[in-house]
Amino acid sequence: MQTLKDTIQGWAKEIARRRQLNPDKAGFGKEMQEIADKALHCFLQLPDPMFDAKARLGMFGEKVSLWKEMGSADFLKRQLPDACALFPETFRCDIQSLDVHQVSLYNGCVCGPKGKNLLDPSCDAELGDKACVCRLSDLAENEQNRARLQAFFDEAQGGLCSRQTPEKVKTTADFAQGGRDAEMEQSKWLNRALCEETLVIYLPQDCQLDKPLQIISLCHSENPAFVLNHVWVLLEKGARLSLVECTDSNPDAEVMAHSLTEIRLEEDANLEYIQLQNVGDRCKIFHDFNIQQAQSSVLASYNLTLNGGLTRNRIEVNLNQAEAHADLLGLYLQDHEQMASNQIKVNHLAPKTYSRELFKGVVDDSASTFFKGHVFVSSDADQTEAYQSNRNLLISPKAQAHAKPYLEIYADDVQCNHGVTVGQLDEDALFYMRCRGIPTDTARRLLMRAYADEILKPISVDSLREWMTFLVKKRFSGQLQACEQCVLACPEKHLLS
Repeated sequence: MQTLKDTIQGWAKEIARRRQLNPDKAGFGKEMQEIADKALHCFLQLPDPMFDAKARLGMFGEKVSLWKEMGSADFLKRQLPDACALFPETFRCDIQSLDVHQVSLYNGCVCGPKGKNLLDPSCDAELGDKACVCRLSDLAENEQNRARLQAFFDEAQGGLCSRQTPEKVKTTADFAQGGRDAEMEQSKWLNRALCEETLVIYLPQDCQLDKPLQIISLCHSENPAFVLNHVWVLLEKGARLSLVECTDSNPDAEVMAHSLTEIRLEEDANLEYIQLQNVGDRCKIFHDFNIQQAQSSVLASYNLTLNGGLTRNRIEVNLNQAEAHADLLGLYLQDHEQMASNQIKVNHLAPKTYSRELFKGVVDDSASTFFKGHVFVSSDADQTEAYQSNRNLLISPKAQAHAKPYLEIYADDVQCNHGVTVGQLDEDALFYMRCRGIPTDTARRLLMRAYADEILKPISVDSLREWMTFLVKKRFSGQLQACEQCVLACPEKHLLS
């Protein structure tokens, strides 16, 4: 098993060798050269200092790159696990009330029959008139599929916002290159270049699945490993989807994972996206989301971080056309010495667009969290509504919550606001409950659950909402280290037994 550094060195030699030949004959066209160049440039720019727990607050600095957060010395020594060779065919999420279509990623590898639609293995993978979930490589053999994917790739690469003229956008440095954030672009290129497989989720016009789709993203390795996940979600005009992505790990796994989820919503498309992160304390999870929304499209996103040594979510939403709507809700529950960072950027690039951010945290022991919210409103995005709120409960004296809300507005006719609160549980409410005979610990848990309900209640699918509420309840009571319904939590069904 080779390390990531070995892979990069070997890859660089192969690129140099192929460039001495005719690129077309060598099967190494301009697009792949550009991907390779950008990814290798990332590695050449890697800083030396290894990530240190003592500098954990420094990782939240505005100028600190993704690779400083990861710690390049540790990062380059990690192994790339042999994903497909180890995946247990019996792995499942065995929740009785959760009726979903299920797809599994194991260390970044898409599990299931190759060349087939994973929603219906009797059908081939194609971007046609029915929903399709498959590997990206399964679509590449068909010319029509390739053309459709190329159109998506071109827009995902630059973003629909790159069509805006500089006069209209009036951008800051982040928008100087057509609306792209430098660090987000860096990590996107790295992921695309190194990720062995990409999961594609495609819904044609006016399509709606009969039940939600669940992605189980499982990270496991007996040695320190680096895992890459990549998911593309394409919803055509009027399509609707409820998507649940669960990131889990074996309790003892020491994994560093970078996930990239790219979402494109066409006109009137509707996506409910639920992200559940519940990994071991030795795992570092870095998840980037890039979302492009067309006219009247609707996104409802719920991000729940229940466990994880270090979790960093970075979300970029581009409201490219009029009346696009995005609701971004998040809940993070941190204790021990865990760290969580949520960085959200919403770009309003057209009139009558709407966004709401509400992230709530419960921070205990010596845990620390960071929230950075950036709302950008371009000069032609009149009648924009944008609301941003971050609220934190500090349960212990050593807990820390840091926040940086930010509005950047170039239009006049807008309604925008932001706010941050950091505080403790209401002592009057605790006293009232104790006077009614409720034990102190129980009263504290009840107040924390009520605090979290605001994030969970809007989930539209009853079974999903009840499941999330159950997990949060167990987490507050200190009983949840892993999803108890998952095969990983069952000793008699241990992953590698």
